[in-house]
This record gives sequence, C-alpha cells and structure tokens, in this order.
Amino acid sequence: MIIIARTKTTLMNRIEVVAKDGSKYFYITAPYNVKNPLGVVRATLKEYAVYAARDSENIIVKLYKTDTGNWFDLPGGTSIDSLVATYIKKAIDELEN
Repeated sequence: MIIIARTKTTLMNRIEVVAKDGSKYFYITAPYNVKNPLGVVRATLKEYAVYAARDSENIIVKLYKTDTGNWFDLPGGTSIDSLVATYIKKAIDELEN
C-alpha cells in the first residue's frame, strides 16, 4: 500500500477475493484509457490487476470493466484460462455489488 505522507490518503489498496473454485486472489484498480489509432481517448475503463494470493509480486492477469458494469476483453487475450478469469470476474462482481 502506498500512502501520501501529508494527507495519509491510500493510493493503492489490495482487495482480496475468493473465486468459485476456492482460490484466493488480490487485485488493485486503476483507470485505463482506450485510444483509437490516432491516439484519441475513446473510453476509460477500470483496470483490475489481479495477483495470486501465494505470489503477491507478479500480476497474473489484467481485467477491464466498463463504467456500466460490463467486462471488456482487450485484443490479445489473457494469459490465464478463460474459466478462471470468469471465476475471478464473478467474485469481483459479487464483492462490489
């Protein structure tokens, strides 16, 4: 966790979620700008950087969500199994709602 010394405001807070298969994960969020080929921002998504509980140093996947609550997959796909990604997305949705 990073804290601004003056205001003691938390910049990044790790949140724990448990997927349907019982695996524990942590995630942090940040805004992510989707740009067109000319570099113009077309949308701002919420980026979820997900870490496995046993390895809190390496990001296992980055997931993206629109402000309307829909999950968005960027071209290039994810490096984890799609079923595991679905479990993580569902766990995040349940935690946030």
